[in-house]
Amino acid sequence: MSQFSPSIQDFLDSVGADPNRNVAIVPKSDSAGNPGDILLFRYKLGIGKGSIKFRIFMLIEPITKIAGTGNLLMTGFKVPKDGVYTPDSLENLYKNRELPKDNYRTYIMSRVWGPLRRVNKTSKSSKE
Repeated sequence: MSQFSPSIQDFLDSVGADPNRNVAIVPKSDSAGNPGDILLFRYKLGIGKGSIKFRIFMLIEPITKIAGTGNLLMTGFKVPKDGVYTPDSLENLYKNRELPKDNYRTYIMSRVWGPLRRVNKTSKSSKE
């Protein structure tokens, strides 16, 4: 069983995701997810203590790509941990292009620290 911080656990609860059934470790490659999928990961921002931050991220197209530098990148939107979400509301934000532009991010895959996790789609019937 994965141990998540209280804020990540609150996010998973708000979208109806059971960490044991709806969160899976995925490869750090273009098969990590599809546009609109939610990924959880730790990201190394710089050098020193306190430089690794946990991220909740919604993928957009392109999912991953190789930049001119040779880095493997993923692009999407940082999802605020303190929002109140449902699977439908996140999907609607993505489809209607209502995600805040200042939350748009590109991450270098080699700086993802530890496993990359995808939150699998849930439905109200899967919640107990």
